[in-house]
Order: sequence, then C-alpha cells, then structure tokens
Amino acid sequence: MRFLTGIDSVSATRIRTRALLGEDFIMAREGKVSALVAIELFAQSAAAFMAHRTRDTDAPFVQGALLGTRKLDAFVDHFAVGDELITEAEEVFGVGALAQFKCTLWRGDEKVAEGHINVASGANVVRG
Repeated sequence: MRFLTGIDSVSATRIRTRALLGEDFIMAREGKVSALVAIELFAQSAAAFMAHRTRDTDAPFVQGALLGTRKLDAFVDHFAVGDELITEAEEVFGVGALAQFKCTLWRGDEKVAEGHINVASGANVVRG
C-alpha cells in the first residue's frame, strides 16, 4: 500500500514528501483517517529516502521494515478525506542497515504529528 503521492525534496539527510487523502484512501472511514496513519507516512518517507540514496548505485532493490517508534505525538485525533499531509523526515542516526528518523507531519501550516521511527533495510546502505 502506497500512501505517498509525491516527493518534494531530498538532501543528504532529509526528505519531504506529500500524501493526499483521497476518497478512496484505504484507511478512511466515514470521511476520517486516524492520526495514527502518521507512523506509516513516516515509514514510507524513510523508505523513499533510502531508495533515493541507492538510486545511482549497483545495490539491488531491497525491502525494509519499520522496527518501531520511540515516540509519537499526534496533536489531532484524525485527518479528513481531502487533506494533504506533508512529511519531513530527517535521518538522525544510521549504521549499516539500521537508521532512525526524526519526523514531522504537517497539514498546511499546522504541525499535526511528530516522532522518531527506527527502520531496517534489507541491505547495507552506503551513506553519502
């Protein structure tokens, strides 16, 4: 399941992605989406970042895994169908296949969630 609808920017340690919560969004119920979807948006943003990092290498495509979160603060209970959410994820730690990202989720100018996630890649990742 792919929630991201676009990538706005990528740098050596950060990525900014967006997701539009359409009427067909798989997690929508009666026009609402739980704020807990933030964790998946964070994870998909981290995956896009890791894929971008290896795009110009001979590294094979590998799947990763969300290992968990140290902390997630949601400042709203839910999102609405039609909302566009922006994720900013910064890699704050990385060694081999393990990484930690500090993530923030925005709805317009409103910060709606933030937290840290831990992820693992199926391969050793070369950091630039």
